[in-house]
Amino acid sequence: MKFTFQLFVKIVIDSVFIRLNSYKKTTGILITIILMAILGIGCVESTKETLVESDDITIGALLPLTGNLDSIGESSQTALELSSEDINDYLAGLGSEKNIKLIIKDTESNPEKALEQLKNLDELGIKIVIGPQASNEAEAVLQYATENGITLMSTASTASSLAIPDDNLFRFVPDDTNQGKVLATLMNKEEINAVVPIYRNDVWGNGLSDEAKKSFEILGGTVLEGVTYETNNEDLFTEVELLNEKVIAATSEYDESSVAVLLCSYGEAKQVLTLAQTYPALTTINWYGSDGIALNKELVNDNDVASFAAAVNIKSPIYGYEEENDEYQVIESRIEEQLGRVPETYALSAYDALWIATFVDTDAVTDNDESIKMAISALTNKYFGITGWAKLDENGDRVHWDYDVWTINKVNEDYQWKLVARYQVDPGDDGKLIFVE
Repeated sequence: MKFTFQLFVKIVIDSVFIRLNSYKKTTGILITIILMAILGIGCVESTKETLVESDDITIGALLPLTGNLDSIGESSQTALELSSEDINDYLAGLGSEKNIKLIIKDTESNPEKALEQLKNLDELGIKIVIGPQASNEAEAVLQYATENGITLMSTASTASSLAIPDDNLFRFVPDDTNQGKVLATLMNKEEINAVVPIYRNDVWGNGLSDEAKKSFEILGGTVLEGVTYETNNEDLFTEVELLNEKVIAATSEYDESSVAVLLCSYGEAKQVLTLAQTYPALTTINWYGSDGIALNKELVNDNDVASFAAAVNIKSPIYGYEEENDEYQVIESRIEEQLGRVPETYALSAYDALWIATFVDTDAVTDNDESIKMAISALTNKYFGITGWAKLDENGDRVHWDYDVWTINKVNEDYQWKLVARYQVDPGDDGKLIFVE
C-alpha cells in the first residue's frame, strides 16, 4: 500500500475535521487512530553518517545533547527515538516498505556548532530538520537554511523576534510574547510590585525579559534595571554580586515581600543559584524562572541548589499540553520510563514534529522548500497530536497554547519538580491562571 498524505488526510477528515471548531474536545483523536496501528517496538537509527539510496524517509535533527541546554536535548532525543519507532510500526501496519531514518546531530548548545551541523546534514541531502531547539541557534542557522532550501521545525525556540512570516523556520511552540504575559500574570497574582531581571545576552534572554517587562508594566508592576551576562561566561560571580546590590536597592524602596528576581537562563541557572545562596538579600525574596530551566534535571540533582531553589519558591512556566489529553499521558510515561525523569514539554512537541515531518516528506516535492513549507502549513491546520492542535500562525508559530508552572519541592529526601499552576487559554477567552492543589 502506498503511504501518502492523501491517505492521512482521509483519516483526519473522517474522524477529526468535522470537530475542528471545538479543538479542545478533539485533542488526541488523531493520535488515538495512529496508536491503534502501532503493533510493537521498532528500530531507530540516529547516528548514521552516510545515506544509501532507498525509499526510506530521512529526517535530520539538531539537538543540544551537551552544553547548557542538554536537559532539553536529552529528553527531545528520547522522544524522537520513540516517535521513530511508532512511525515505523505504523508504516509497517499499512504494508509500506518505507522506514524513518533519523539522523541526530549535537549542537553542543552552541550557535556556531549548530550551523556546522546543519551544513553536515545538508551534505547528506537532508532538507527537513527538526530543530534547532535554542533560539540563538535558530537565529544562527536560519539564513543558511533559507539559502539552501532547508526547512527547520523547532520544538523549543520561542524568541519573539524570530516570529517572521514566510521564512524557513516553523516553531511548534508559542513565542515569548505569551510567556511574558504568563510571567507577568503570575507575579501580579502573587503581589509582586518590583522585579529585578538577570538574563542571557542573546536573542532569547533579551527578548523574554523585554516581553515580561511590557506585560508586567501593563499590570502596574515595575521592572527595574537588571543584569545581563554573556552566554559564554563561565564565571557569573560579578553578575550575581551586581544582582545582589540591585535587590538591596529595590528592597530599600519597596516592601521586601513585593520584590522578586526574574531569571531568564538555561543550564547556567545552576551556577547563578549556587552563587546567589551566599547573599542574604537574595535568599529572602521570591524568584521566578522560565521555560529555559523548567524541569531541568541538574537543578534537582544538586541538593544545595535544589534546597535554595525551593527556599526562594522559584516558579518556572513552560508551554504545556492540554489537560484532557490521555494520549499525551501515555507517550509522556513512555518517555519518562526511558529518560528516568519527567521530560520537558518540548520533548513531546518533538514527538509530534516527527510525525508531521513524515507526512510532509511523503507528499511534498523533493528538494523543494516551498512545497515542503506549503505541506507543513496545510497539515498542521488539521493535525491533532499528543500536544493538541498543531495549527500555526502567519509566522509559522503555534497558535493554541497553555502554560504549566513548575517549582521545586522536597519529597522525602529528594527534590523534585512539582506542577503548581496552569495558565489556560480556551478558544475565544482570555487566559486564566489556575493554581494546582
